[in-house]
Amino acid sequence: FLASARRHELSRVSGARQTIKTHEMKTVAIDPAALFDRMHRSSGNIHKGLKQRACATKACLSAAAGSPITRLTPCRSMPTSSRAGALGRCIAANVSTDTTAGDEDRQHDKSEVFRSTTRGTKATQLTLQEQILDAPDAATLLDIVDASLNEFGAVNAVTAVYRISRLLTSRAGRLRRTESEHIMSDARFESLIHTLESKSSELDKLGLENRKRAYHKLRVDADLRAGAALSVRLLERSKDIQGDLMDACSVEEVLLMVEEQGEIFNKVNTSTALHRIAKIATAVPDANAGAKQQSPDAVLSMARDDRFRLLLQMATLFCKEMSIVSISNALWALARLRCDLDEIDMLVDDLAGRAAATVHNAQPKHLATVVWALAVLGHEPRSRLLRAMAIRVMDTADDFRAPDVVNMLWAYARWTRLAPLNSPHGLPGAKDVVKELSRVALANLADFTTYQCANLAWSLAILDADVQPRSLASILDRAASDPDGLDDTALTHTIWAIGVKGTEIDGAGGSFQTLLAEAAKRALDRGVGRTGAAGVLWACGRLRVTPREGQAGALLDCLLTVEEEGEPRGKDLQPQPLVHGLWGICQMEGVTLGQKHRDAVFSHASRLVEAGKMEARHADALRASAVGAGLDPLEMDHALTVR
Repeated sequence: FLASARRHELSRVSGARQTIKTHEMKTVAIDPAALFDRMHRSSGNIHKGLKQRACATKACLSAAAGSPITRLTPCRSMPTSSRAGALGRCIAANVSTDTTAGDEDRQHDKSEVFRSTTRGTKATQLTLQEQILDAPDAATLLDIVDASLNEFGAVNAVTAVYRISRLLTSRAGRLRRTESEHIMSDARFESLIHTLESKSSELDKLGLENRKRAYHKLRVDADLRAGAALSVRLLERSKDIQGDLMDACSVEEVLLMVEEQGEIFNKVNTSTALHRIAKIATAVPDANAGAKQQSPDAVLSMARDDRFRLLLQMATLFCKEMSIVSISNALWALARLRCDLDEIDMLVDDLAGRAAATVHNAQPKHLATVVWALAVLGHEPRSRLLRAMAIRVMDTADDFRAPDVVNMLWAYARWTRLAPLNSPHGLPGAKDVVKELSRVALANLADFTTYQCANLAWSLAILDADVQPRSLASILDRAASDPDGLDDTALTHTIWAIGVKGTEIDGAGGSFQTLLAEAAKRALDRGVGRTGAAGVLWACGRLRVTPREGQAGALLDCLLTVEEEGEPRGKDLQPQPLVHGLWGICQMEGVTLGQKHRDAVFSHASRLVEAGKMEARHADALRASAVGAGLDPLEMDHALTVR
């Protein structure tokens, strides 16, 4: 009887695939669910229930296998029922846990179904999926389970259970009890159920609904059925929570949701709550205050809140289940907040470890966010993460946008203090990453803002990357096209970077002179810091550029001025900026220090010696630059002598 029924279904489907040529109709490719729904509408009400069940089963299997069906349709579009569409997609469960509302209704190709696995595992699970879908009966399916259960992923497990429930269902929609009791008493079926339960956290809404549907049809243990139904309800509630989190306008509102509904938060809700808190707490109150200004009081108050600590504990708990999207959101939030809490240090380590396991399917923006956040937080990356990052960057380099490139290179520049890029023991894969992203950046400079060009120049200089003169000139011209778009740090970093990678030709160009004039103007207003002024002076000396009248004096005032008693005290001048600034002056033609600046140099040198901060290499550099800068060598020796 079973064989006869199956032959009857196959013959009817084969007939439906034939094309009838008429001048009133056109040939289009549709999904199987739409075809069978159309067949149902035209077949009348006779035996309607029986035909719908049989056709829905066949549509489900065809959709999962991805087999195209061609039919002739009138020029007018014919609507299809939502039930047929849902049945046509019932097997294609996606293991992504970060889908937004409505994403489960999209059709995914096979490469996306297993997107949270490694390449080798993905290939194995795709093969298993084909075998599961092609199994003619439940006994054959159990043989597949027996042979390959250890290699099953979440989608394989839920598909296998769902297929068993469908194969044990008669054409009338009733469970064949004798056969089902035999199958369900098999130890292999129990192992399959155990595997599905252990991997259920990787399923999205569609996978959870298929599990619930299969458990109900097979009448498995009541606790399992209740758990499956609860998972679907909680997922629906989690979606409501997600919307409420996105609409929250204050930190207190988010923390109140954590307090009242934290017990039903999932991994997506948790990472979203962290992201929302960071975005609100670090928002700029004044549009003219600067893009990086934070609200310290809000951050400090929030860090002391027990509800925030509870949220951090929840994130640690869910960390092992998070996708790369949730990881990037959580790390971005922690990097923005920069709270000095033990819970955050532990969470960052856990998130970095999880990122190493999931970065293989990361989109460029998420990849760049993870790397940037880890660099901001001072995390020292492990070799496993760096190698995984390098592989993914090489695969997706051409998809990187300007912000992603800048963030990635900036992070690697920060990490070069751990191991220089060109050293034998450098960061794994870093050299290839920098080379590939530099190529992408230099090929798409028109897409970079002036601020991004400034960060790009600084990163390439720190990394000592190979940059062609023409490319460097393009970066310089782009940055100089709108100097008002650069903050003080970005401005001085750009000038310093040109000093590192450029030549005297770059220094003599109009773009460099534009940036130099802007830096001198800001130095008069003390917008530029001591280190920034020293970098500008050093770059001028390196490129043999003599600043115009007043520019060198403004930069020296910013570098060397000693605050009078009662004036606000800035950062004390450190040895390295003093050495760089003095060296730059001694390289300039016709520029020497005036009496005020000479006295300031000796004063700073004496203070640094007394504080024990003046190293021998710094003292030697100051002595070597003294004469060229117009300083008395004997007075310099006296200032550098320990008393």
